[in-house]
Amino acid sequence: MPAGRHRAAGTRRTPLSRILGAATVGTLALASLAAAVPVGQTASTRSTAELPVPFEGTDAAATLDERAEEVAQRSEAREPVPTPTPTPTAAAAAAAAAEPSVPEPVPAVTGQLWVTSAVNVRSGPSADDERLTTLAWADQVDVTGESADGWTQVIWDERVAWVNSSYLAEEEPIAQEPEDHGVSSAACATSPGIESSLAANAAAAYRAVCAGFPGVASAYGGFRAGDGGDHGSGHALDIMVTGAAGWEIARYLQAHAGELGITYLIFEQQIWMAGAAAGAWTYMADRGSTTANHYDHVHVSTS
Repeated sequence: MPAGRHRAAGTRRTPLSRILGAATVGTLALASLAAAVPVGQTASTRSTAELPVPFEGTDAAATLDERAEEVAQRSEAREPVPTPTPTPTAAAAAAAAAEPSVPEPVPAVTGQLWVTSAVNVRSGPSADDERLTTLAWADQVDVTGESADGWTQVIWDERVAWVNSSYLAEEEPIAQEPEDHGVSSAACATSPGIESSLAANAAAAYRAVCAGFPGVASAYGGFRAGDGGDHGSGHALDIMVTGAAGWEIARYLQAHAGELGITYLIFEQQIWMAGAAAGAWTYMADRGSTTANHYDHVHVSTS
């Protein structure tokens, strides 16, 4: 049998991919050889040492199969890329923040109380809280029965608010003329050390209030070194008192403003100028504290 007609027993069949790979490699080798031969010279005229050695077909095909298998294995082993979690956009965050909050329910009204003097309605149980409005003498206000630190919880304008309890009463107040204590010049036993630094009219107001309202004021203040106002010149007096008692003293000083040379009074963040009507108190700008807003004392300035 002619050689090459039949394959010897046990000879392995070459895969088609290797045959195609070998053919491709062989074609590339021949192309390279043709390019290497100068014009007018054939490959046979060159020395064998100058000719490139072509790849052996079966080995090149095997290399291609192994590389393909390696790439496939790497692709299968590659971990999937995690999908990033979407973050809320700025517009979505702004829309969520703009959603109206549900208002807290308003407590039930349990009764009514009467206002005994002009008083501020506050957003909280403190003179430092925001002033919402001012109630006049003999106004009636709804209450909830709750109280805290001398303040009564009320309902004003369909919301929770607070009023100083000392200005509220269970019965309607009856208008009456304030008691006239006269103007006494008797010496005062409370804070006696301040009198020597007071101007004449301030000293007269100090003695008159002390005699007309004995024990009501916890202390008196006067001259303050370095003060650029009336306290610095001895023409001002501070009467340490709060609530309704403070208004009673203020009304007394209004009635005797001419005799005592009073130019103006300040109490509970309101100012009254001498010569104006007794009820002509004007609200002042918030100065930031109970004392600065004159909630714990009546200020008297004199000529």
